[in-house]
Amino acid sequence: MHARLFVPGYLLTADDIQSHYQMLTNSFSGVVELARAAAQGQGRIGHFFVTPINLVASYLAPDIWFRVVAVGAWYGLLLLAGLWVGRLCRSRSAALLTFLVLATCQRLGFEHMPPNSYPLQNTIPFVLIFAARLLRREGQSPLVRLSLAAVFFLGLIINEFAFVLGLGLVSCEYLAGFSAGRAEGIARLKSSGLVADAAVLTAALALYLGFRHLHPSGYTGNVPDGWRSIDAVLRTAFFHVLNGTALLNVRPTDFTKASPEALVISAGLLIVTAAVAWRALEHMEMDRPWLLIAVVALLFSFYVTAPVAIVTKYQEWCGDSLKRCAYIDTRTAFLGLGAATAALCGWLLRFGRAMRAVLAVSLGVASGTTYLYNLRPLDEMRLTNEVWTRADELACASSGAVPDGQALLRAVDPESRVSTHPDFDAVAYWRVYIDHRRSRCD
Repeated sequence: MHARLFVPGYLLTADDIQSHYQMLTNSFSGVVELARAAAQGQGRIGHFFVTPINLVASYLAPDIWFRVVAVGAWYGLLLLAGLWVGRLCRSRSAALLTFLVLATCQRLGFEHMPPNSYPLQNTIPFVLIFAARLLRREGQSPLVRLSLAAVFFLGLIINEFAFVLGLGLVSCEYLAGFSAGRAEGIARLKSSGLVADAAVLTAALALYLGFRHLHPSGYTGNVPDGWRSIDAVLRTAFFHVLNGTALLNVRPTDFTKASPEALVISAGLLIVTAAVAWRALEHMEMDRPWLLIAVVALLFSFYVTAPVAIVTKYQEWCGDSLKRCAYIDTRTAFLGLGAATAALCGWLLRFGRAMRAVLAVSLGVASGTTYLYNLRPLDEMRLTNEVWTRADELACASSGAVPDGQALLRAVDPESRVSTHPDFDAVAYWRVYIDHRRSRCD
């Protein structure tokens, strides 16, 4: 019920529209050239991978089957994150609670938030990273360990968000070794696994920095020019973390103006989520340092916002309006927030059985409330989708029925709901889009 709300929204950012237009108007060699130009222009070697990923995703986004796959992959990533937390804490209950929070308390973001915007940009590298960490086992053959290291390395170099995530996961894994005792923690630090992990991380960082040195970034979105403004960094990070949830955005009208059907579904989600949480909390191990785990997970959430929080561009966005205090990193921070919530629940259980009921009901209320909130941006997305519907109808009309110039914009998007860059030729885009969709009218 939660995941289905993420399916209708697509091509929501100016970057998505730009990518879609580029994909519609370029050959394979043109796509390769776009990837090279983006990588060198932004000093990001990962754009040799990210640019084709985003271009293909934008091209497929109008098709419902792709959106279902993209949303399913994103929720699969949330499951992997929950399993990783459970392994680290040696607790199936923590794994289930983490996934439960991630799946039911995730705010539907209208812009710049995967999986609706850049649906594969973070999903693919994050899945590679989590899968590589989860598949590691003691006693594996050198070939298997080398293969997993290669997968981990590939995930790391795709973008700085992925590298920061991977470094954070590895750090938490070795820190968790000390939860079983100082001797075990030190033994893990002295193991060959640490050398292998350090080698992969160092190689990925050296490749990124080396490429950046050869091709300095001309893009203000990845230049760390705001790190000296500590208050701006902290403010940006704080609101980017919180905006992963509906906490800052819920209004009384989300309840008072909700349809009877929505209220029934919300109540059902409250009951089911609370029931699952109740059973998970029943089996929560009490001999784990849950409070410490919660603190580390919360710090992790703030840490992964660093690539954005230290950039003046995003600090200014966040300063202009709290609605703009969210970006791609918000989804990454939400992973840590989910783990922190699960661990905090584990710690609060020490206060008795009544607390277990309070926690279960609270998670249920959060689930039901998030569902009601997410219906609001869903309505906005559906209004935006009407633009594509009108364009598709024009595509299937006779060629003489398709207007030109500004008349085309008024016919397709009279309210300017589709976001584009200021210098973007929207008329040319819609003409190309309509010509492309015409082949599907039969």
